[in-house]
Amino acid sequence: DQGKVIFREGEPGKEMYILLSGAVDLKKKVDRGEKVLKTVDAPNDFFGEMALIDGRPRSATAVAVKPSKLLVIDESSFEKIILTNGRFALKVIKVLSDRIRNSNFQITDLIETGPRERIQRGMADFAIRYGEKIFNGGTKIPVEGMKTWINSHLGIQKEEIDLHLFRLVKDETVSYAPSSAKTKDNIVLSEDFVRTYNRRG
Repeated sequence: DQGKVIFREGEPGKEMYILLSGAVDLKKKVDRGEKVLKTVDAPNDFFGEMALIDGRPRSATAVAVKPSKLLVIDESSFEKIILTNGRFALKVIKVLSDRIRNSNFQITDLIETGPRERIQRGMADFAIRYGEKIFNGGTKIPVEGMKTWINSHLGIQKEEIDLHLFRLVKDETVSYAPSSAKTKDNIVLSEDFVRTYNRRG
């Protein structure tokens, strides 16, 4: 069911899960909130395997974000599949190596960038995923949606986002959409802004 917690961060783990349908968010506690580490939404993707590999408590909380069907695999079944199914074993190795690479990227990102740049990267990332292209080549995004997304994905508090957004508007780095001059519901990011702060570019 949507909203159902599959396991919680810090709990001991005895099973891993293969997603048959639906979607699951993996969340980690951060300062005064939670950060979405990953959304598992592709059939046959798996999660929760680290508890079986290293025997340590769950490193994240898993929550169904849609009605989901999962295949539950315990430790003995996991070992059998690894030993008898080379394709599955290879997929596990690839997933683990990708996670290490992503963790290194996130750590580097945290060490090398201050809050302002992290927020600006988050704004560009949100614009690429959810923004609306407008006539001048810019991208229009809803302010509240952007703040909620940055808060949940980067763990930055909304008050801090507000402060940086105020400075960006004051510096004329970004502007409110003409239709939102009074309500301030939407902002426009220029093509240059998105290109500069796009982490995936």
